[in-house]
Amino acid sequence: MDRYYRLNNRFLAVMMGLLLTECKPFRSKTGLSENITPAKGGSQNSSDDRASWHTPLNLVDIFAPSQESTKVDLIGEIDRISVDNPTDIWSAGYIEVSGMRVVIPANLVIQMPVQRYTLQELFNNARPECLAKNQTGLARADDCFFERRGATATILANRTSKGVVVAGQVSIAKADEFLVGVVTYINHDMGYFYLNGIDRAETAGVMVRINDPQGRHSLQSGKGCDGGPNCSPDKRFPVDSDNYTAAFVTGYPLCIPSTKSTPLRTAQGAITLKFTSNALVGNDPNCPFAARTVKPFIIPVPDSRHFAPIKVGDSLEATGNFETIGGVRFLSSHTVRVHAAPTTSPGKPDYLTLNESVWDVAGFPGGRSRSKWIGFTTETTPRVDLYRLAIDPSDNSQHEVAMGSTVGNPGTVLIGVPIGNIFRMSFRDVFGVGASGKLSPCVHLANADIAGCDDLGTLDPIQNFKLMSPISREVILRSRNKRDHPDLVSFDLSGQKAPNGEYQAPVGVEHPDYLEINLNRIQTPHLFTGEPWNLDRRLGPQGCGGDRGSCSNSASLRPFPYDGGLDPGNQAIGVFPVPSAGSIISGYPYTENTVGPPLPWRDINVDTTGSVMPSTPVILECSP
Repeated sequence: MDRYYRLNNRFLAVMMGLLLTECKPFRSKTGLSENITPAKGGSQNSSDDRASWHTPLNLVDIFAPSQESTKVDLIGEIDRISVDNPTDIWSAGYIEVSGMRVVIPANLVIQMPVQRYTLQELFNNARPECLAKNQTGLARADDCFFERRGATATILANRTSKGVVVAGQVSIAKADEFLVGVVTYINHDMGYFYLNGIDRAETAGVMVRINDPQGRHSLQSGKGCDGGPNCSPDKRFPVDSDNYTAAFVTGYPLCIPSTKSTPLRTAQGAITLKFTSNALVGNDPNCPFAARTVKPFIIPVPDSRHFAPIKVGDSLEATGNFETIGGVRFLSSHTVRVHAAPTTSPGKPDYLTLNESVWDVAGFPGGRSRSKWIGFTTETTPRVDLYRLAIDPSDNSQHEVAMGSTVGNPGTVLIGVPIGNIFRMSFRDVFGVGASGKLSPCVHLANADIAGCDDLGTLDPIQNFKLMSPISREVILRSRNKRDHPDLVSFDLSGQKAPNGEYQAPVGVEHPDYLEINLNRIQTPHLFTGEPWNLDRRLGPQGCGGDRGSCSNSASLRPFPYDGGLDPGNQAIGVFPVPSAGSIISGYPYTENTVGPPLPWRDINVDTTGSVMPSTPVILECSP
């Protein structure tokens, strides 16, 4: 979608009129911002500085249909970040991206490439030199910032009728640097490798370190290290240590064979790996070379309890950000994917990964609900069950609700060319028509012999809809091999026990594209009321408990990025019976006769955004 708007003639006329008048700016002494308590953190140190964040003149499309709020999509460099109350883990704050100031509401959890943090946690987990100044090190205005640019934020927000932009979804990447190339050098003593250099030499190419604080995939030391855990330059941007983001394309986890010995590592066998006359000899039993001597799709890895090593000559892709530590510049990678496809045997540990996941946000102005899941597995014939993770807000416990399976559903495997390892599950329920057989989650579950739909029929539109709504923040994939052999154990490079046979992943939420619905309503606000965790933070991962406090009280985003009354409840009326309509915005537990407690979207008042006071406005006094 083209996110740039063209100026019409009338807009230009207004601008020309402004240019032909004499306008003197002054700051209101009675503005709402007089009541603001100075925020903590970031670079804001005075009311004048906060006022400088304000856009002097807000020009709106005067031809747009009248609306209480409109959507705002924003991707750009972070200029400033602030947190209102550094002692409150759920505190609200502000972020300025590419010159636009956006409210981060209380109770919002920010998505990093792998981790999730509240705004306060983003400060508390910063590098020591930034933590000492109560800064994140991710904004250009931070004094501790030692790079030449800020991190990149992707924000979905709504602008209220009061002119306040409130975020409903925020993700931050320290950078989005991506390399594809061939491994030309590996340092097995210090745990890093080079891409696209001179074979077996360290004199050219790009140095890559896996951001691996737990030592799952690498044991690191030496140049480019400054005291972070396992040489991690920033623990907010690591690999996922349980749902492997450092892996081969089939999801098989990777490792860098190491010369280092520890009691836990030697428990797996003697470590004989060493360099002799520039040649690598010996073996690391925690990362055995035998795992790479087999032919994919023909001979499986003989001992899949252990991760598989990368080697010189491997083609791979690495995603992360460049860091400079002690004068050494390298790519700190949170995601590595090796272009090779190890496979596993039934009865031995297997691995899988989810490559693409998306489902429609509740509200469904397009007249249908839809979800899609594409992934890869080390089994040559994927046998994978899919569950959404529903959270019981009373104790933050996770409960798996079956959604689909590749078992008994031929259309989900052998995608494209007739080769294994790839699976795809797609579901669609068209309102007033229902779900077709191959796109029906109830049909999927029936074919896989999984309970989930009652005897009203597997094509019943209400039953299929209930499986797809309410949406959850995460799903889990589990292989039938794992189900049949739950006691299988894997070990990482450090000798620690490691997961296998399942993959837990966040879900991409797709907000409606009005280019396909109504061209005159493209500015329709995002339906943040359709995401249950926005209405009750306890319904999202780590929404309460542990360091984040009690599970006793629900809490929605405050202020809420209100969607002007376009809530899911209103969208569903007249389409589904009341019990089913309620499931759009309900929370766990689900029972046979109910869809769970309704969430408090009716209590969200657009006027609450008035409590967010903008900076002192700049008013133009104009004379002809």
